[in-house]
Amino acid sequence: MIIYFVFKLSTTIVIILGTIIFAAVCFKRRDLFSWLFSFIAASISEFFRLISQEDYDIYEITGLGFSTLTLFLIIVAVSHEYYTTFMHPTKSVSLSLVLLSVIQIILSIGLQIIIGFLLFIALFLILRIYLKKKTPTHAFLCFILLGGILNLIAITLRDAGIEGAEEFFLFSSAVMATNILLTGLVALIEDRIVRSENKYRLAYSRAELYKDLFVHDINNILQNLEFSLEIISQQCGKHNIEEDIKELLSLAKKQVNRGAELGINVRKLSDLELGKVEIIAIQVNAILNEAIEFVKPRFSEKKINIIYDSKEKALTVNANEYLYDTFRIILNNAIRYNDSPEVEIVIRITPIQEEGINYVRIEFIDNGTGMPDAMKKNIFYRIYDEPKSFKRFGLGLLLVREVIQSLNGKVWAEDRIKGDFKKGSNIIILIPETE
Repeated sequence: MIIYFVFKLSTTIVIILGTIIFAAVCFKRRDLFSWLFSFIAASISEFFRLISQEDYDIYEITGLGFSTLTLFLIIVAVSHEYYTTFMHPTKSVSLSLVLLSVIQIILSIGLQIIIGFLLFIALFLILRIYLKKKTPTHAFLCFILLGGILNLIAITLRDAGIEGAEEFFLFSSAVMATNILLTGLVALIEDRIVRSENKYRLAYSRAELYKDLFVHDINNILQNLEFSLEIISQQCGKHNIEEDIKELLSLAKKQVNRGAELGINVRKLSDLELGKVEIIAIQVNAILNEAIEFVKPRFSEKKINIIYDSKEKALTVNANEYLYDTFRIILNNAIRYNDSPEVEIVIRITPIQEEGINYVRIEFIDNGTGMPDAMKKNIFYRIYDEPKSFKRFGLGLLLVREVIQSLNGKVWAEDRIKGDFKKGSNIIILIPETE
C-alpha cells in the first residue's frame, strides 16, 4: 500500500513539474498555449487520484473526469494547431467551432468510443504538424498523444473489470507523466536554443555591418590618398610647386589620421558590444572642452567659431570614457561637412526632466550642409537588420549611437531652422544626470 502511494505521489509530482515548466514556455511561445489546458487538466486529475482513499470514491471519479477532459483537451489542442498551421485562420473563431463540433459528436455517440476515435485522428494530425514544423517539442507532443491513447485503453479495460487492468492503468499514468515532464523540459530547452540562435544571428549581422562600414570608409580614405599621391607625382616634374605639394601632403596626412580613427572606432564599438566599458560620473563641461581643443587644430585651414552656451558649469552625468569620442565625432562632422566661409557651432547645455528622469540636454547646432529628412530619421536608429542600406553613415555616427544607448540616453537630429535642412543641423543628446 505504501509503495502504491509513493508511486502515485511520484507520478503526480512529475506531471505537476512538467506542467509548470511547460507553462513557463507557453507564455513565451504562444503557438503552444492551446496545449497548456490539457497539461493542467492532467495535473488536476493526478492530484485527485492521489488523495483518493478507495475505488470509485468522489475523488477518483473526479480524477477520471479530469482524465477524460485531458484527452478531450489534447484533441482540441491538436485540432486548433492543425487549423492554424495549415488553414491560416484570420481569427480565433476556429477554436470555438472545433469545440462545438466535437461536443455535438460526443453527445450523440459513446464517450470513450468517440474520444478514442478522435485521439487516433489527432495522432495523425499532430504527425502532420510535426512534419511541417519539425521541432523537438512537437515530436514529444506526438508521444503525449500515444500516451493518451494508452491511458484511454487502460481506463476502458479497468472499467470492464479485466484482470491486471489496474496495473496497466498505473503504467499508462506513469508513461503519461513522463511524457508531460519530458515535453516541458524539451520545450524549455528548445526555447532557450531559439533565443540563443536569434542572439547569434544578431551578432553576426552586427559583425557584417561593421565589416561593410569599415571596408566602405577605408575605400574612401584610400581613394583620397591615391588621388593625392597621383597629383604629387604629376607635379614632381614641374617647378615652383612647393606650396601645392605641402597642401597635398597635408590632405594625405589627414586621410591617414582618418584611417587610424576608423580602426580605433571599430575597437570601441566592439568593447561596447561586449559590455567592457565602466559607467562613472563624468563632468560634461570638462570632457566637452577637451573635445573642442582636440578638433579645432585639425581644421586649421577653416575659420571656426564655437559658441559655448551653458548656465550650469558643473553638470555631471552617468557616462563612460567614450563620451569624449561622441563629442569629438559630432564636432568633427559639423566642421567637415560645412561649406560656409565661417564654421559656426553653438553648443547649448541645459538640465531637463523627462518622464520623471533628470537628463542633461546637449545640443550641437551648426551652419553646415545639413541632413535630409530621410537621413535624420534613420541615422541614429538601430540598423543591424538591414546593414547594407546604411553604409553611407559611417562608423563615427554608429559609435555615437551605441555610446548614448549604453548610457540609457537618447540622440537624434533636427534642422537648425525647422523645415529647411540646408541651413544646418542640430544634434541633440540626452544623458541621465548623476544623482
